[in-house]
Amino acid sequence: MHLGCRIILGHPFSVENQNGEVILTVSTNQRMLKEMQQAIACYNKGAYASAQKQCEAILKNNSKHPDALHLLGMIVGHTGRLDTAIQLIQQAIAIFDSDSVYHSNLAVFLARSGNFDASIAHYREALRLKPDDPGILNNLGMALYYQKDLAQSVHYFCRALAIKPDYHEANIHLSMAYESLHKMDDAINCCQQVIRKSKDKDQLALAFNQLGNVYLKKSQLKSALTAYKNALNNKTDKNQIWSNYLLTLNYDPNQTTRQIFESHCDFGNHISQTTKARSFYANFPDPKRPIRVAYMSPDFRTHPVSFFIEPLLKHHQQMDIYCYADVQKPDNTTYRLSNYNNTWIHISGYSHEAVIDQIRSDGIDILVDLAGHTAKSRSSVFAEKPAPIQISYLGYVNTTGLQTMDYRLTDAYADMSEMASFYTEKLLYMDPCFCCYQPPDIHVTISDLPALKNQYLTFGAFHNLTKVSATTLSLWTRMLTALPNSRLIIQSITLSDPENISYYKQWFQSKGISLERIEYVGYQPFEHYLKKHHHIDILLDTQPWSGHTVACHGLWMGVPVITMTGVRYAGRMVGSLLNTLGLSKWIAQSQSDYIEKGRYWAQSLDQLAGLRNSLHDKMRMSCLCDGELFTQKLERIYREIWTQWCQRRS
Repeated sequence: MHLGCRIILGHPFSVENQNGEVILTVSTNQRMLKEMQQAIACYNKGAYASAQKQCEAILKNNSKHPDALHLLGMIVGHTGRLDTAIQLIQQAIAIFDSDSVYHSNLAVFLARSGNFDASIAHYREALRLKPDDPGILNNLGMALYYQKDLAQSVHYFCRALAIKPDYHEANIHLSMAYESLHKMDDAINCCQQVIRKSKDKDQLALAFNQLGNVYLKKSQLKSALTAYKNALNNKTDKNQIWSNYLLTLNYDPNQTTRQIFESHCDFGNHISQTTKARSFYANFPDPKRPIRVAYMSPDFRTHPVSFFIEPLLKHHQQMDIYCYADVQKPDNTTYRLSNYNNTWIHISGYSHEAVIDQIRSDGIDILVDLAGHTAKSRSSVFAEKPAPIQISYLGYVNTTGLQTMDYRLTDAYADMSEMASFYTEKLLYMDPCFCCYQPPDIHVTISDLPALKNQYLTFGAFHNLTKVSATTLSLWTRMLTALPNSRLIIQSITLSDPENISYYKQWFQSKGISLERIEYVGYQPFEHYLKKHHHIDILLDTQPWSGHTVACHGLWMGVPVITMTGVRYAGRMVGSLLNTLGLSKWIAQSQSDYIEKGRYWAQSLDQLAGLRNSLHDKMRMSCLCDGELFTQKLERIYREIWTQWCQRRS
């Protein structure tokens, strides 16, 4: 869920309005009152163009009409022109600053533009003007939630619920805050309250969806999938719920490749019934002209995707590059990425229609999706196919299921040729590896092998614990049993929750692994996370979804990883990295082989120490860190598929 006008539009011009309609707040003369009422009626029906004409006509006669300025701001904000919306509502407030709704709606657009400090200030002003308004309290809570001020966020959600106990949306938001605070039982309880009390299908869908999110965070895959299915049973047209369900299937070791593929196809068929794909393009079909390539992502920020997209943004030379940044809260990484010589467009808060219009207006030839079915994906945009060529890359481990997605970038190891039939996209193969890694801009030192001093192996597992399936836990348990002196350090942000630590302690203890052999580490700043590699000898990978980014960081720090090759891309990413580095001996072909590799290295510490001393430089000098070479290869692929499109058009 996002902070946005959807939350405030239940009462956009007056808190007392319970029908989702705009009403006036400022007295005007009768003629202007009638014109304003007509504009509002158009707005409430979704006739934004007509509403805009009415507002502009009013403002032509009275440029300081606050309601007209405010409504015009709402209209242009709906189309995604956030800066203009903010300016217009600020003008309305400059004329009439005592209306809580003006401040509330300005706060909405400020939040959608990423300016949360200003947003919070205007929500507080709205609350001063109307202290017990549950809608303002809820929205202030959401703004604070996105600012990571979680304790205050909980406070305002609870205040909203104290005033309006059946405010189900606030209860769902409270669940989100509790989830971020790692209070999972409280988060589940909030969702279950909504599920018990609400009869509204939209609210039930959102509650079940959030319940699925919490169960997924707790690595309870079966419960998460059940919750997402219940959400879809209440609201099948919620694409993000579909995406959450499809994403979660990839974590489940009990799902077959065919089952996962068919579920993605179900989504593709569903969205194709409600979306009409574009078939005509004005793009001039000249195979030799500069190609306009656009990357769209919500993850141009501190996120794993940024480690692999930055080399491309840095080294593109032969293409005109656009970046559509759907980033709700930009950070230092966002600013760094936006400073490369590319056209950067901030689309957070844009409607899907506004994004499509932007892409068409920019004349994009190749549109690259970096999200797939991850958070804040834009499946509806890609389903309409605003660009003649569309590619899925990097952010998602499976097919999108969209018939409008032409290609998927991968490599011959990550996706074996026989897997092509399980994609709706045509596979494009990078050689030798599907990705290029941007090392962190942090000075690192490579420590001596800890095992030389300890005389036992210390394994590390620094994964998102959602990837730690029962299969993975069984593998790690067998490894620790086979090497009874070995240790394991598990580091993950979700281990900030004592409930999660208790779960893993109980698991390992029930398998005969003593508690002192395992160290649990919660959230760490990134530099501390990297330094934790100084204490481990070998990383242990996960299945059926391997830890691709974790492996890259480990290899950069001189720490090798034991992986077990999977059937699908998700389980073969780390194998692709190791194969590229000439480290295929670290790729296990079976569970027994996985354990045997641990045994081998426990008896070969001098050899392991030598690898540790050379691995950082091996990684640094490999094609995995050669952004210029990788981008040149990618541009050749882009040119080839563009030429093919031009030939078909001719």
